Amino acid sequence: MRIRSLCSIAVFATVSLFMAAAASAAELKELARGVWAFVGENGATNSGFVITGKGVVVIDTQGPKALAEELREKIRKTTEEPVVYVVNTHYHGDHTFGNQYFGGGIIIAHEKTREALVKRDEGHRAMFRKFFGEDSLLEFTLTLPDITVTDRLTLRLGEKTVEIIYAGAKAHTEGDLFVWLPGEKVLFAGDLLYKGRLPLLNDGESSGAISAIDAMTSTGADVYVPGHGALATKEDALSYRKYLEALRSEVARMMKEGRGLEEIRSGISLPGYASWDRYREWLPANAEKVYRELSEGGR
Repeated sequence: MRIRSLCSIAVFATVSLFMAAAASAAELKELARGVWAFVGENGATNSGFVITGKGVVVIDTQGPKALAEELREKIRKTTEEPVVYVVNTHYHGDHTFGNQYFGGGIIIAHEKTREALVKRDEGHRAMFRKFFGEDSLLEFTLTLPDITVTDRLTLRLGEKTVEIIYAGAKAHTEGDLFVWLPGEKVLFAGDLLYKGRLPLLNDGESSGAISAIDAMTSTGADVYVPGHGALATKEDALSYRKYLEALRSEVARMMKEGRGLEEIRSGISLPGYASWDRYREWLPANAEKVYRELSEGGR
C-alpha cells in the first residue's frame, strides 16, 4: 500500500506540474530596476532574471524547449548583457531542463539538486516525455550545475547583490535554494512558496517547508516570486505557513484519535483552505505525507 500510494502521489505531482509548465504566453513583469519575473500562464512555471550591469543572472530556466527559448528571447529583447549565471532553485525538470539554452552562463544549484539530476535522470526524462510527448526531449542534453552550494553564495555583480540561500532543510525537495536581492527587497522562492494553492509535498517534508518559510520571511522581502502562480507578499507567505501548520495539527489530532492512514486520507478536512486551488486533489496526498512524517520520527 505504501509503495503504491507514494508512487501515485509522485506521478500525480509530475503530471500536474509538467502540464502546467506546458502553458505558453508567459508575462514579463519588472519588479524593480533590472529585476524581472517571467510569470507563467495559468500556474505554469515562473522564472526570473536580474540585469546587473555586468551580466544577467537567470533564476530557473523552464523545461520545455519552447518556454526556455521564450525566456531567453525575452532576456535578449530586454538587455544586451550576456547571461553570466544561472540558478536552479531545485531539480524538477520544469525548472532545470532549459539549462542547455543558456550556454555561457555558469549554473549554480545545491549539491543535492545536482545529485538528483544525475541519479533520477532516466525516470525524470521518461515522465517528461510521457506528458509532453515522445518528441519533447529531442536534442535535449542534460546540463548539470557547474557550481554547487551547501549553505549560501553571494554574487556581487555591478549594481546588484544576489544572495543564493539554502532553505536549510528538506522542504519542497532536498536541495531547495531561494534567491534574495536585499537592495531591491525581491525574493525568488522557487517551489518553496505557493499563493492561494496547496503544495504537493511528495519530494519534501512539511516541517522543512515551514522552516523554509521562516527563513524567507526573515529576510524582509516585499515581493516574493513563487515557483508557480501569481506574485506574492509576506502576508501570503505567512498564510501558506498557516496552511502547513493546520495540516500537521489536523493529522496529529486524527492520529491521536486512533485513525489509520486511509481514514485520514479520506476524512481530512481543512475548511479554511477549501477555496485554494488543488484543495480536493492534493489535500489527501499531503495528509498522507504528514502522517508518514509523524509516524516515522515525530517531526
